Amino acid sequence: MRHGNRQSNYISHPTCRPAGAHTTLGPGSIEIIYTRALVAQLMEDGFQVDREKSVKICYGARLVGKHRLDLLVDGSVIIGLKAVRSLIPVHTAQMTSYLQTTSFDFGLLLNFGSTELQWELIQFPRERVESKT
Repeated sequence: MRHGNRQSNYISHPTCRPAGAHTTLGPGSIEIIYTRALVAQLMEDGFQVDREKSVKICYGARLVGKHRLDLLVDGSVIIGLKAVRSLIPVHTAQMTSYLQTTSFDFGLLLNFGSTELQWELIQFPRERVESKT
């Protein structure tokens, strides 16, 4: 569900809440610890958060599998969480795949495993259909 400007507010300040979790917990914990902390903070701030949301992947008309999204915020922003030394291109490719196979436009990759929070905002460009008036 979209709440007016909330998607753009969250996207324009993507590290506000994750930075707090990273500062408080520091690097070195496992991914689930950061996930739980971030979910708690986002929910406290009034965001709707779905954890491990399953989305269908189709090839043509055939269902070929499912993705599990780490977090889906307000039904519009996918968050992928990592606790690794550094984000690498395959992490970006995975998020791009999630965006390509869903109707979501934005994905936020967060890495809590390094000494400073790493993040990457990914927008999937969709073709816009122009109205004829």
